[in-house]
Amino acid sequence: MKTIIVILFLSGIQKIEIPVKVEPGEFCDDAYMKVVTWKDNPNFNNNDMPWGYYIYKNKPVFAHTCMETDKQTYFFYNEGE
Repeated sequence: MKTIIVILFLSGIQKIEIPVKVEPGEFCDDAYMKVVTWKDNPNFNNNDMPWGYYIYKNKPVFAHTCMETDKQTYFFYNEGE
């Protein structure tokens, strides 16, 4: 198992770094899904907004990336550590 840093960019130009453990064979998106929650748009039929979005601590997430713990190298896939 390996620890990486998931970086979330939230509404309001807020950046959060979260350490997440990933198993061999897991991708950055797998780590992302461990820390966010899906929220349905209750007014989807009444507006042109998307049918839902991901949140972290009740704040919408508009982007994410993953880094190695050294914060110098991007993480994409755990080949076996």
